[in-house]
Amino acid sequence: MRDAVVKKIQDHVSRENFLIGAASAEALNASAPEGFRPKDLMPSAKAVLVLARPLPLTVFQVPKENNAFYQRSSYTHYLIMDQLANDLCLLLQQAGYRSLPVPSYSPLRFFEGEPRGMISLKHAAAYAGLGTLGKNTLLIHPEHGNSMRLGALMTEMEWPQYAAVAEKSPCPENCRLCEKACPVGALRDGKIDKMKCMGTSVGHILLPPGFMLPLMKRVVAASRRMAKFMELTSLNFFETYGIQCCACLKACVHFPANKSKKVGSA
Repeated sequence: MRDAVVKKIQDHVSRENFLIGAASAEALNASAPEGFRPKDLMPSAKAVLVLARPLPLTVFQVPKENNAFYQRSSYTHYLIMDQLANDLCLLLQQAGYRSLPVPSYSPLRFFEGEPRGMISLKHAAAYAGLGTLGKNTLLIHPEHGNSMRLGALMTEMEWPQYAAVAEKSPCPENCRLCEKACPVGALRDGKIDKMKCMGTSVGHILLPPGFMLPLMKRVVAASRRMAKFMELTSLNFFETYGIQCCACLKACVHFPANKSKKVGSA
């Protein structure tokens, strides 16, 4: 019975031209912060199925003033992945397994003053064998590099086999290309200051100026009421936004257009 359901899922995902991997919910429960674990959303979940597909390469390469191509492609992928996650949940439900689609982007949750997804899809993808996190905090896929977009669902059905999590960094040891490329110094030692990043990369009429974002982070982190307000605001007004910077992504040796780039002493 389960093998037949797995085959249906794999065939359905393949027809939609997506990649799929499975992460153990137990493993993610042990590694994620409280509030962002699979069991916080669905205590009976045994597996998190992660969906992945790259964006078209050229949307990253149009002139900066035409960033709408990147934004619309990302937004379209999010809608498609949410639809696919819903379809797979219904398939699993019909087979007797309760399942929950995980939003690929919105709504967001705020944790320590910064926006996050309901669960970390890139960490789930790493646990599902779909890649490894790089120094720029992006998921690096062996074939498609750092151009992936992700979706997911949780299910009570135990997946037949889970991938081993890659422990070795995909980045060359001395590479700092992403850090050097960031115009505001938001990347350092494999960590990202999201507010610094948002201040230069996100274009939205309601987003405060970059210099105000650190203060906003402290205020939101100190008050759950403010965090809930920001979550509601992002749900109502930040479903779409302009993307003004992807410098770290394009500078990376794992950007698909840079496959032959030599790092050397970067």
